Amino acid sequence: MAASVFELPELTVLPDWLHPELLEDLSLVALVSIALVALLAFRLIRRLALRGVVVGLLVVLAVGLWDQRTQLSDCVDHCTCTLFGQTVQIPADRNPRCQES
Repeated sequence: MAASVFELPELTVLPDWLHPELLEDLSLVALVSIALVALLAFRLIRRLALRGVVVGLLVVLAVGLWDQRTQLSDCVDHCTCTLFGQTVQIPADRNPRCQES
């Protein structure tokens, strides 16, 4: 698989309780939050240039999060889950084959 533009170097090990399904749900909550912040920024920021920069950065963040979320949906089958370059542990009950390798 080609490396994603949104992957960062592995900085830390994520806790075991952060399994792919939970991260997928949390990313959806984060996407909704980003949309609300973008809406607030669009309404509250008066300067057009600053508004464009803030909303543009939020859109880039949302696209990156959506890209990572789609990768989380099928990574359990391949036993290689990452979120922005951080390795995600796959619990044994999600895919027992991942514990053998």
